[in-house]
Amino acid sequence: MGAVSLTLNEAGYVVGQSSAAINRAIDRGIIKAQLQPRGAGSLRTLGAPELRFLAMAGEVEHDLTPAARRKVYEAMRRLPADSPRLSMGIMAFELTDIDQRIAGRLRQLEAVKALVDEANGDPIIRGTNVPVYVVATLAQGESVAEIVDDYPGLTPAQIEAATEYARIYPKPGRPLPARSFKKALVAMAEAGVWDVEDDHTAGV
Repeated sequence: MGAVSLTLNEAGYVVGQSSAAINRAIDRGIIKAQLQPRGAGSLRTLGAPELRFLAMAGEVEHDLTPAARRKVYEAMRRLPADSPRLSMGIMAFELTDIDQRIAGRLRQLEAVKALVDEANGDPIIRGTNVPVYVVATLAQGESVAEIVDDYPGLTPAQIEAATEYARIYPKPGRPLPARSFKKALVAMAEAGVWDVEDDHTAGV
């Protein structure tokens, strides 16, 4: 596996764990994060040894104590990146399948990012002017067909990519409405919000 540097959300997507669980592993000293400057602070990132360990730890965490997991991690950090096997005394861990799973998820991550244009402010779905976070929020309460009804130019793949992108890169700040403006107006009309009483019958 080549050199990688992922945020905790990206790493969680790749290895199938929550960023909160990964943060706990870092805070408990089981794995180590690199600190990348970000604005006035810093951002925790993980490299290939951490991804390998986290992907494997999900399978053996109930069989190893935290101290044993730390030893496995330290041994993995010393392991050459292209080594298909980790041996520790009588224990041995095959890494080929793990590396293949990680590589597949990294490709999926790149595919999601390729469908999003991050260049100018809020990310939009590439080739459109549709904001990613709007589509991802709508997807929480609407079907793909309903979203396409509001945004006819979108494909199911683009909608899925927007949803995945928003999960990996959550929007800061206040949440967006879970219903499109168009559907909100329709619902209000159906509820009679716009009905006006006839002047002749008012008060009868």
